[in-house]
Amino acid sequence: MAEDRNAIGIDLGTTHSCVAVWQADHVEILVNGQGNRTTRSYVTFTDTNRLVGDEAFNQAVRFPANSVFGIPPAPKGVPSFAVYFDIDANGVLSVSAEDRSTGQKEEITITGDTRKRF
Repeated sequence: MAEDRNAIGIDLGTTHSCVAVWQADHVEILVNGQGNRTTRSYVTFTDTNRLVGDEAFNQAVRFPANSVFGIPPAPKGVPSFAVYFDIDANGVLSVSAEDRSTGQKEEITITGDTRKRF
């Protein structure tokens, strides 16, 4: 059998995003802080906080200038994206992506179920 390897897959969708891991010959989709397997692709910034997902979606009307949402798909051709992710000591996954052609950015933070360790 080939060497066991883990992999992470990130789907940064225009309306929802999700993250999955491949390990032990199967895929597991990670859950966010609300226990959902997908997170709305919204980010809102206030003077003191950064809101992500449903919280950001609910605040987008109140803080439209501070909200990131509705970034359209890249035009035909080869898109150029920079994607970064970080998993902290508590298992919290932070992902950011930037479209190098437009400068538009998306960020998402996903808190997994602490009962599961990868």
